[in-house]
Amino acid sequence: MRAKDSVDAPGNITIMDFMRQILLLALYAFLSYGWGFEPFDSKPYLTPTAAPTNSVFINWNTESYESTIVAFGLTAALEDTVRIDGVRYHHHVLLDGLDAGTEYFYRVLPNHDIKKFATFPEYTDTVSFVVFGDTRGDSIVHQSVIDRIATRDIDFLVHTGDLVLDGDDTNNWRTFFNVEDTLLQHTLLIPALGNHEKPYWPYDTLFALPDSEFFYSVRYGNVMFIILNSESDIDGFQKEWLACRLAAVREDETTDWLFVVFHRPAYSAGRYGDRTHIREAWSSLFEQYDVDIAFAGHDHNYQRTEEINGVIYVISGGGSAVLYDVEDRDWLACGEAAYHFCLVQIHGIRMTLQVIKPDGTVFDMLVKEKAGK
Repeated sequence: MRAKDSVDAPGNITIMDFMRQILLLALYAFLSYGWGFEPFDSKPYLTPTAAPTNSVFINWNTESYESTIVAFGLTAALEDTVRIDGVRYHHHVLLDGLDAGTEYFYRVLPNHDIKKFATFPEYTDTVSFVVFGDTRGDSIVHQSVIDRIATRDIDFLVHTGDLVLDGDDTNNWRTFFNVEDTLLQHTLLIPALGNHEKPYWPYDTLFALPDSEFFYSVRYGNVMFIILNSESDIDGFQKEWLACRLAAVREDETTDWLFVVFHRPAYSAGRYGDRTHIREAWSSLFEQYDVDIAFAGHDHNYQRTEEINGVIYVISGGGSAVLYDVEDRDWLACGEAAYHFCLVQIHGIRMTLQVIKPDGTVFDMLVKEKAGK
């Protein structure tokens, strides 16, 4: 059990070491917080590890240097405690050695309430999750989307990027977590990096995630998610990694459903249009390895394509940013400038996708069943 790398306050050290640490801390503060990103308080939020069946990341932030302590257990008595040496602003605790498919209680000490989370099961073919994105706008609308999501029984959340307007603005991040904390304290968030998270190091500071953190994969039962970074290196190492991950997934007969998630869309009938460089880099791999749906954001609306060489492309960018109109395209099955989220429910070889507005209206539905399974 560990904490993500962070800066600790100096302790009992020599004068030279002390001066060196003071200089390093001053440099860290200048680089980290001199451009608008400052320490802030947040409630805990959960993110996935590389092995979410027996581990989880618990994250939170504090306005001042504080200890990193989490008590947890199978009951509200919280039988175990993890304490990370030193003090810090940004706290990330890996709880591992947990039982699969099991509910745990936890509490961030000293002042947070007791909350619960569940590890992912070893295997299931019944999965329910939400996809949404572009929550960088009106906090009232954002709250209405989150409130409607909270009425659904889901296993986790997937975000298509642009969590905030400015990646180095503390108030943006404070607002994001204040709006979503009712969900994120007990439901794992699986985020993709958006262009508005730039300059990106605050995002990396705030979230502990698997693999490179900017692109990674997460499995839940018979479903695999591959999260990609559409902001850089789409043709380099990331593409090689993507090809390897897709090949490995398709060799696993327990994987029925394969989804990829990234921010800038390969196909869009919205304001920003297609990102042909994304399509040229990745779409042939999606087609080769039978990706079911490629989820994106960036355009502030909802779009669903017909199958394009076997792949459906969905834009879910209606989390709260100002909406953009959708034009007619031959390949567009449904499109609407509406605040929304996508509810995806898997039952074995059958998938149902519903697109839901904050008032509960369902304005698009897709049912897909695997042939030959």
